Amino acid sequence: MTDDNKQNEFLFKMSTTMRMGLADVQKYVNDLYKIEELEGYLNEKDNPIENVKAALMPLVVQVNDFQDYAESGTERMELNIEEVDIYAVLDGVMSIADQLIEQKDGRVTLEEDFEEDLPTIEADATRLSQALLNLIHNAAKFTDKGIITVRAAIERDSILFEVRDTGIGISEEDQELVFEPFETILADKEDPRLGFGLGLKIVEHIIDLHDGESWFESEAGIGSSFFFTIPL
Repeated sequence: MTDDNKQNEFLFKMSTTMRMGLADVQKYVNDLYKIEELEGYLNEKDNPIENVKAALMPLVVQVNDFQDYAESGTERMELNIEEVDIYAVLDGVMSIADQLIEQKDGRVTLEEDFEEDLPTIEADATRLSQALLNLIHNAAKFTDKGIITVRAAIERDSILFEVRDTGIGISEEDQELVFEPFETILADKEDPRLGFGLGLKIVEHIIDLHDGESWFESEAGIGSSFFFTIPL
């Protein structure tokens, strides 16, 4: 077993254990909401239990990313392939995306550009949604003001998905880092937008499993467009 395989195996076991532990904590916190004696207390703004629940969410997201990355590295990630209505997937994705954009206090507009009469595709709807949401989350993170556009269209023998933003963009010298795990284009290591650099790598793996392609175009100060295709 290579060093990379050992690291991925360790990461998989670690993230699995952490996810189970966080799931237990979430269950215990949710159980508090069933206690009648706490009803009045829980309705108070900024109560500690509500704060604990809110603090758990980013941890759950990060651990899930670690799990997905480890599954891709150990070839454990599997797809549930079925006939997928693209518009149904897009509808669910855009509903969640709307919530992300609301946090921008009106500085960012979310637009959709969906070609009419898109056919169904053979895909994993959950993973497809995950890939799109990862791209939209990235766009929202690096766009303080402007427009984020989600596009879906037929291109030759595939469905092309694009998430385009007018954010900070990526300099030419940093573009080779974009799909590399645990890398960042941010120079400030204290920047609150700093993550673990796993989201795009997970997208790439999900699309690879669908026999599709993923790529991006970007210019510093102008914005970025991330694309992927799913074969028809």
